[in-house]
Amino acid sequence: MTQKVTALEIATRLDVSRSTVSRAFDPMSRISPDVRRRILKLAHELGYRPTTAARLMMRDYPHVIAVIVRDVTNPVRAGIMSRLIRELERGGTLPLVFQVPNARSASARIEAILSHLPSAVVMTGFVPTSSMLTLCSQRGTPTLILNRGGIKGLAANYVTSDHFSGGRMAAAELVARGARKIGFVSGQGGNDPDASAERLSGFLAGLEQAGVVAMAAYDGDHTYDAGRRAAREFCTARTRPDGVFCGNDLMAMGFKDTAEEEFGLTAPSNYQLVGYDNIETAGYRPYRLSTVAQDMAAVIAAAVRGINELVEKPEKSIRVTVPVKFIARTTTTERVPE
Repeated sequence: MTQKVTALEIATRLDVSRSTVSRAFDPMSRISPDVRRRILKLAHELGYRPTTAARLMMRDYPHVIAVIVRDVTNPVRAGIMSRLIRELERGGTLPLVFQVPNARSASARIEAILSHLPSAVVMTGFVPTSSMLTLCSQRGTPTLILNRGGIKGLAANYVTSDHFSGGRMAAAELVARGARKIGFVSGQGGNDPDASAERLSGFLAGLEQAGVVAMAAYDGDHTYDAGRRAAREFCTARTRPDGVFCGNDLMAMGFKDTAEEEFGLTAPSNYQLVGYDNIETAGYRPYRLSTVAQDMAAVIAAAVRGINELVEKPEKSIRVTVPVKFIARTTTTERVPE
């Protein structure tokens, strides 16, 4: 089977940019007749044919940014996508969004995604495979992982919240408020657990630093129902936790509702509860959830800057970590005086 010819290969042979190759196939584009002739001649010889969609997009937009996302039903990821698309469009680029169920599906579709000739590829909600990143690199398409960073074994560009510090912060805040029998509900039970591993590692490191050992654990999947299941398990245990950290606000809400509705246990009277993300509903009654807040405006702003830099200089390295902060509401008590 012969290898498919790419726009990058033609651009390299003729010493022109990849966008110039794309514009050569658009009769409305402004390009030197001689350059157009040479590009079309070589493309014919090599059997290269750009997609119709790619030609149409290049006519109206200088850059197309492919955005690959998993599970846009997650409120945090939906917010990320809304902000990212708005900011990319405001900058004059065209975001082309592809939703995938997991990293494996993303890897299987990357060839088709690259056929749209994106100037960069953004990935969020999953950990891309090394082969996926390698293929993008071979095609001359820079990549950026959004809201997950420092992935072991992957030399990748990223812009992310500081999830490790966020987990450690949650542990410190529970301990500072007197909790000692502490449990956690992670997002490790789902496909492509995203930033859950970083949050959990930070949380366990924070407990260790305080000399406390986690006495209960539940692997959830970032859903409200996972929080409900965790509450049933924790609340029926011989020893109930007096402090609980949930890897996102949705699970914390499910935990809080079930603990109160089915077991008559309320936060902070019977236990203290901390979530993560600070989604809008976390501040609503009846939740008023204490949580670790991501600064998504800062994350998206840094991501857009990084994308623009990569488009201009694909070889540039982007490594940005945005701080998080703890927001105390009514599911935790006041700090215990030292």
